[in-house]
Amino acid sequence: MSEAPTKKTSRTGIYSKGQRRVLSIVAAAENVLIEEGYHNFSLRKVAAAAGIKLGNLQYYFPTKDELVKTMLDQVIQVYLDDLVELSESSGDDPKTLFKNVLKHVFYDLNNKKTTVFFPEVWSLSNHETHMTQYLDSMYGQYRKQLDEIILRINPRLTRAQAQRISLFICSSHEGHTMFIGYRKPWIKETENIIDMAIQSFLWLIEKGDIPE
Repeated sequence: MSEAPTKKTSRTGIYSKGQRRVLSIVAAAENVLIEEGYHNFSLRKVAAAAGIKLGNLQYYFPTKDELVKTMLDQVIQVYLDDLVELSESSGDDPKTLFKNVLKHVFYDLNNKKTTVFFPEVWSLSNHETHMTQYLDSMYGQYRKQLDEIILRINPRLTRAQAQRISLFICSSHEGHTMFIGYRKPWIKETENIIDMAIQSFLWLIEKGDIPE
């Protein structure tokens, strides 16, 4: 009986070490993509950046596809966790939550990682068709949360209408990367852009004149 806890502890230790290695590899992958671009993105370069051998990396991620998917899953999870925190700090008013979410994601465009990372991933999707599915799944998780906030603001909207608005908001937000992103020429206009975006999107949601 005394050996069981020891074995359990051992397995837990191995699992924790494995998880740390996965996080280290994913962080290295993000760095390679940001600093060297999708043209130079390879498992070999990620392994070098993580300080491990290629074979060790492939133990966790046999293919580049698996690594990229895990990387995207981790990225969107950060945003989903942020949404939970914003929801808890915004009280019961869905409008307040909506405003806080938009402020968060638009100001996030000012960061180097966001400005560089996402366009590089978009570039990957232009050359590797399955990446489009990964990206759509990633953005879809975020939009589902946005759908719920929109429906709380205007319960008269149908689910399809809420989905169309969240798609419009998400595409509009991402499109601003080229203008108010890190070191972009209009970054100083970020606050004004946010104010106009909030007013415009809230007006659209509350008016409810959206295609079915």
